[in-house]
Amino acid sequence: MKFIKTESIVLKSRLIGESDKVVTLFTKSNGKIDAIAKGARNSKSRFLGSSHPFSIGYYVLFEGQNYYYIDQWELIHSFLKIDDDILKLSYASYFADIVYKLLEENEKNTNIYNLLKYSMLLLERDLVDCDLLSITFCLKFVTFMGYMPEVHHCLSCGRDDNIMYFSPLKGGVLCRDCKSSVDDIFYIKRETLNTLRYLLSNGFGNVIKLRIQKDVLVELDKIVTDYMSVHFDKNFQSKYFLDKLKNM
Repeated sequence: MKFIKTESIVLKSRLIGESDKVVTLFTKSNGKIDAIAKGARNSKSRFLGSSHPFSIGYYVLFEGQNYYYIDQWELIHSFLKIDDDILKLSYASYFADIVYKLLEENEKNTNIYNLLKYSMLLLERDLVDCDLLSITFCLKFVTFMGYMPEVHHCLSCGRDDNIMYFSPLKGGVLCRDCKSSVDDIFYIKRETLNTLRYLLSNGFGNVIKLRIQKDVLVELDKIVTDYMSVHFDKNFQSKYFLDKLKNM
């Protein structure tokens, strides 16, 4: 019988049978795994908290015929403060949804695991503007997946001056003279471009210190949202709900 012992983040869970749950875990050692939490719907079950969304825990899993099963678990962090804030809960759901939909089963990616874990902690502790955190999460995610956009040189001619446009389809920036070479370009302000470059080249420790104007955040959000939609061909209902909630 194969056992896995690993730290994990709960991405989501669903009901199965009369008393069990299927828990989608993003494990640090083995990537995304579905595991059965036996009796997790019972208020007295020792696995009751093992399926709580976004919780971080240490899990011992054993492999069954169709699923892994949770044999033991120990809570590391529950993110209860996020549970009490509908807006933060929506950001957390969006982050988890990205990982759930864009990583394959058993696809280990320690960088993305640490990205999700640290982003959740920053979200809970109010250490960075939520929109800036979301934008940074998405930029780091696409980079770790091998889709880092080109933000320094024109993708058509290679020049590094007069960079004024961004093309999600082409995968980065274009200069003023090459804007007619693609159809999906949009203008990007100099401050937005500089912020985009900064976020791609710096870690969260530096991002925490940033104070970004609202119009720049709006432009950056459009860039990352369109970029992910084009390169991963996925739509996120969680992002739609988040945007709707922010505009209420």
